[in-house]
Amino acid sequence: MLLTKGRGTPGYAAPEMWKPFPVTQKCDVYSFGMLLFEIVGRRRNFDEDVSESREWLPRWIWNMFDNNKLEEALSFCGIEEQDREKAERIIMVALLCIQHSPEARPLMSNVVQMLEGDKEIASPPSPFQHLESPQGNSAQDSGTDEDCSSSASGTKTYEQSERHSN
Repeated sequence: MLLTKGRGTPGYAAPEMWKPFPVTQKCDVYSFGMLLFEIVGRRRNFDEDVSESREWLPRWIWNMFDNNKLEEALSFCGIEEQDREKAERIIMVALLCIQHSPEARPLMSNVVQMLEGDKEIASPPSPFQHLESPQGNSAQDSGTDEDCSSSASGTKTYEQSERHSN
């Protein structure tokens, strides 16, 4: 299906919904990922009434994850200690679901398996790389080359497993 104008709810619709690209089931995966953020964050994915750094929940969560502060973010969201492991699993799946490229998003069947703990969750790459300048990606610049290659290899492994499960 090819759309000529943007469709869907802003903030929940996949990026390809706003461009003349094919719409697939991966659009639903993106929207589901946004809902997962809201469940853990206990708020809408965009809230202009909070500080600018936390305004867009997915970006704030990614920045906290990328800076090894996910535990702090979960605490800030009011997630109790006994629920943190589940909440972290949900966040990791959500980050995979909202990847900019539809091909990088998991199948919904794999999302279910990851949420249930039946499938390993690869470390997600930044879903916001497309927003970074080509000269310097703040997420990559803050990490080591080893960190970047392990993310890339984790993604490659994940994408390979996706192809085999289709």
